[in-house]
Amino acid sequence: MLSGNPDTFAIWCDPVQSWSTDRFKNGCFAYFIGSEILWSLNSTLGVDLNLLSGLHCIKDSIEDDRLFSLPSAEAHIALYAQAFPSMDSDVDVSDYTHLVSVGGLLDEGHNVFLVESGDQAKLIYGFNDDLSSVREIALKRGEFQDVVLEAARNWHSCE
Repeated sequence: MLSGNPDTFAIWCDPVQSWSTDRFKNGCFAYFIGSEILWSLNSTLGVDLNLLSGLHCIKDSIEDDRLFSLPSAEAHIALYAQAFPSMDSDVDVSDYTHLVSVGGLLDEGHNVFLVESGDQAKLIYGFNDDLSSVREIALKRGEFQDVVLEAARNWHSCE
């Protein structure tokens, strides 16, 4: 099942019966970002899709002009540090406001962040904290959220 446009942003998920149980549908889960695939073969699909539906950006604004205007590598460093502060930092709580990776993708090391400014948005993504892997793709504001909600509706209609 594919929701969205793979050239900008899409979510793909398919259950694999032989990996699943009566309680959990396991399978393949991926984001397509700018025609690039970030995927996991280790996804509990219902959990990942429910986590997506509960992301901060689904219910609240995540506008941040400062982060939006930074070069992608600098923005990724700042966003990664907010979400995954080092043990020796003075940060008490992780800030997942912009983190839009879930379950299986995070387990695979794919860190995707969404930042919005005005009527624009962009996904900034990379593999763990490897700056050479950092990329970004521009979206229309609300495009990410629309795809997430479509994927959740599609998932619930085929359960």
